[in-house]
Order: sequence, then structure tokens, then C-alpha cells
Amino acid sequence: MTSALRFQFVANACGIFTGKEGTRILCDPWLNDGVFDGSWCHYPKLRTTMADVQDVDAVYVSHLHPDHFDERYFDFDRNKPLIVMDHGPNFLVRKLTMLGYTNLVKIKSGETVPFREFEITMFAPFAKHSFHEAKIGNLIDSAMVVSCDGVTAFNTNDNTPTVASCAMIRERFGTIDLAMLNYNAAGPYPSCFDDLSEEKKLSEHHRILKRNFDHVVDLVQGLEPRMMLPFAGAYVLGGDLRHKNKYLGTSTWDECADYVCAQDIGDTKVVLMREGDTLDIQSGASDRPYEPLDPTDMEHYIEKELADLKYPHQLDASPDTALLLQDVEAASAAMTERMSRFGIESDFSVRIVLDGGAYQIYPHFAAADASDQRAQKVLTCELDARLLRRILDRKAHWNNAEIGAHISFRRLPNEYQPDLHMGLQFFHL
Repeated sequence: MTSALRFQFVANACGIFTGKEGTRILCDPWLNDGVFDGSWCHYPKLRTTMADVQDVDAVYVSHLHPDHFDERYFDFDRNKPLIVMDHGPNFLVRKLTMLGYTNLVKIKSGETVPFREFEITMFAPFAKHSFHEAKIGNLIDSAMVVSCDGVTAFNTNDNTPTVASCAMIRERFGTIDLAMLNYNAAGPYPSCFDDLSEEKKLSEHHRILKRNFDHVVDLVQGLEPRMMLPFAGAYVLGGDLRHKNKYLGTSTWDECADYVCAQDIGDTKVVLMREGDTLDIQSGASDRPYEPLDPTDMEHYIEKELADLKYPHQLDASPDTALLLQDVEAASAAMTERMSRFGIESDFSVRIVLDGGAYQIYPHFAAADASDQRAQKVLTCELDARLLRRILDRKAHWNNAEIGAHISFRRLPNEYQPDLHMGLQFFHL
């Protein structure tokens, strides 16, 4: 008997849903190492290539981050249906249109549309930020509920639900057969904060992991799905930044599963998948036994296979320092104006290190010795001048550089303001 709904896992947030009549929807195809300005890589090493995932009936792209939409290798028939969220300042739709894709299936938040044998419902960001107060917060993520013949999967990818939104999902859809929940916090903290000691970085790493895992437990308890799959946010850093892996706010799906299974999650079954594994969501059976990850092998792979990885900006010539400083000043003024337009403000002053000197870029441009000293709150940023040149010229993006662990920070006091980091995304010409 043909299953009503199956899911074949590939990596990170990538996989393929197959319906009872054989329709295949590919989700978030990131397959090639080197996203986020070169540093993000897969572990285990992938066998799947873009050629292997062309034979699908549609592609769901959840949002613009390159571990979900890898523009470098995103190459499908321009008429293939692309399922996307229809909300807000839609940078993804704009990009796909620029690339010549003509068959966008745009679904508004909360709307359910049929796609062959599937019913697909999309949701805009459930929260501005899962753990911190934010005025602007998450603008780009989406989540998808896919149903087929009474079997339902909830793919949240990076759009982490709240407990309240899980109650809403449960009330609207009834029993969720498979909840695909993010368990990681990809970002620069604490790995990129150089004013933290080794001991502090490690303690913050463990604190953030526990916070993430506890939130997953809360979601499972609120949603009560038949099965839960730790999903999305699976990566390692390669190249010169690989020493930061042990401080990331991330972990393996094995570690998440061990933690969640030790809590009171009722009858929910935690499932784990490796590349190529297929889960029959209707029956709950996988086509092969799960093989746990080997931490020793992972460390060996990072040091032996990924150590020599070069980031794109490392192949650039060094920029002209005088012109770079001139453009930093112009970008500072542009960023402040853009932040004001969106109502973003902070009591921090932000400095950037350039050629051995420090320059304030927020709330206005100044040399460090003439910078704004209000409240004595200072965020200092340092990055490769070649990457900075790319960011200023819009060939790279500040947010991607942050997530890729390319920017080093010093923050006094150690107070995270999400809207300030949102504002820094406007730092370009």
C-alpha cells in the first residue's frame, strides 16, 4: 500500500516530501559547502548533488539565508513551481524574479492552497525573536504545514514556533504526524566574542544549547506530535575559522535527541535521519536503521578535509585603505538613515577596526577618540578588510558574515540587542 506521505532527508533543512500519488516537493536545497561567505560546511560530507534533486515537481524555499537558498548553485527549470511565502519585504521573491523564475506559488501567512495531492499552509515568523525582546526581529523566515490524505508534517526550518503558536497549529490541524523542529542557534555568539575567556565561551555554549533544547521540549509538549525530527541548523565551520566550532551555539541532532528523550514528552517519538534515509510518515517506519554520528570522525574530518578551505574574499586583492575608510564613512551615514527609517535605535555606540585604528560607525561616524561615549556601551567589530570591501559593495552581506563567524566582536557590557544587529545589516553603500 502506497504511503500517504514520505520524507527523504538530505541535509540541514533539505529533503523531499513525496505524496501518495508520487508528487515530490524539494525543500531548501543547500548541498555545496561554502555558504555564509565560505565558512559553512556539511558534516557528514554529502553525496547528493544538485543534479540528483532536479526530478521534483516543486521546490519550497523557506527564506533567503544561503543554507536554505544557495544562489550559487540554485539552478532549476525556470518554469518549475517554486513555493514561497508571500509576506513583508519579500527579498526572496525579488531575487527569484531577477533570476528569471516565472512560476512562483506565493502563499500568504495562514493560507492553505492545494498543490496536486498536497494541501500546503504557510506561516510567517511566529516571533520576532525566540529568546530576546526585539522591535523588528525576524522578517524573512517561513514555515510550512504539508498534508496529504490526512497525514501531516510541520516543517518549521528556521521559523522557530512559540508555545502559543504550537497550540494554534494543534487546534487548526489536529494531530501533527511529524514535527520538524530547529534545535540550534546559528550566529556569532559566543564563538566570535573575543572579550570572553575560554571558560566563559564554553559555559555560554552549553547554556545556549540547554536553552535551545528546553525550548524544543516545550514545543513538543505543546504540540504533542506523533514524531519529532531535530531539523535545520546542522553545519560545521571549515577553513581558518574552524577553531570556533566548539564555541558555537549549535550541536548535533544526536545530542538534541538524547536530551529531548530524557524529558517528559509523552508518546512523541524522536526520529533521527541521515542523508538518503526515508521516513514513512504515515507508518512511522524508516527504510533503514539510523547510524549515529561519530564525534571523533567529525573532528578528524574538520581538521583533515576542511582545514584548507579558502573563503571567496581570501582570494581578493587587498583594498585601498584610504578609499575603504572613505566608504566606511559613507556607509555609516547610510546605515544610520536606514535605521532611523525603520525606527531602530540603540544606546550602544558601534566601532569598526580598520588598519589598526578604530572608527565609530554608529550613531555617527567619528574616529574612536572622538566617538560617542554615551552610557559607556560599546560594540567593537573587526573583520578582514577584503570582506568589508565586499560588504560595502553589496557583494557580501553583514548578516551572512556574522552568521558565518567572520566578524569578531568585543562588547561592553555583554548585552545582546537584536535590533542593533539588525541595523548593522544596513551597513553598505
